[in-house]
Amino acid sequence: MRLALIPILACGLFGSLTPGAAQAQTPPTENTVEDVVVVARPIEEAVTAFVGEVGAAPRDRNLARWDRTVCVGVVNMSPRYARVLADQVSAVAMAVGLEAGEPGCRPDVLIIADSNGDALAQWLVRSEPLAFRPDLSASNLGQAALRQFQTSGSPVRWWHVSQTVSADTGEAIGSGQTVRVRGASRLRGNIREDLHHIIIILDTSRIGSISFSSLADYVAMVALAQVDAEADTSTYDSVLNLFSSAALPGQRMTDWDLDYLRGLYASRPDALSESRQQREIVDEVVRQREDRQQSQQDPSSADTTEPQK
Repeated sequence: MRLALIPILACGLFGSLTPGAAQAQTPPTENTVEDVVVVARPIEEAVTAFVGEVGAAPRDRNLARWDRTVCVGVVNMSPRYARVLADQVSAVAMAVGLEAGEPGCRPDVLIIADSNGDALAQWLVRSEPLAFRPDLSASNLGQAALRQFQTSGSPVRWWHVSQTVSADTGEAIGSGQTVRVRGASRLRGNIREDLHHIIIILDTSRIGSISFSSLADYVAMVALAQVDAEADTSTYDSVLNLFSSAALPGQRMTDWDLDYLRGLYASRPDALSESRQQREIVDEVVRQREDRQQSQQDPSSADTTEPQK
């Protein structure tokens, strides 16, 4: 079964964003601030906390992700900036191993700009309720989260819809349907969770004067993973801090963000449980961070194929 993504005829202007060039972040060079010694957390502990904080899957489900390809559509924005935004989301998708949809593809990620995010969210939910809560078992975060989506007043808000599919065939599995069992395994399940579509609303009256590059990175992060809208990442250098007091000037997507996305897409899609999937994500993020640290200590061991950020 394939759900139809909602048709949108939005109106208005997208004039309050401030486009700007990407600003490289400069990591702190000292390990003390005002004579207070900063003690780094053990890397595995820090990664485990970050992974647990960021992800938000429906109850009793693994985190979903896109299966092989993703198509990005942008509505109610000038063509120039719409293209930049779609291209940045697609570039990050390719960096984590996905294929980007060709121009004119049917959007899986629908990004809508409007000057009143609450009103738009409420209108969309009233107009197309099945696009937000389809008749699929555990496809979304539920009614309470949907109410929050409609009234949050957030500069950027998002709604993910996922779908349970056969791990072998990718065929959708509805509530009560029989699942073909491939055999007993302590590592692999018979189903996986795929992202089906995402609706992202940009409230232009609340975004403020951040750079367009920063906004595009933020949108890419929430477009490629089921990110908890209430996640507290203030103790990490993450683009998810963009609209918080913890944001750095010119905040962009960081190693924490890319490592998380790569860990998510490197984990088994058919992991047997939520905890096993999280463990795989943590292990991959730790590996990436340790490899990077080693390459910084020994430049000759650096992987020259790593994309520049």
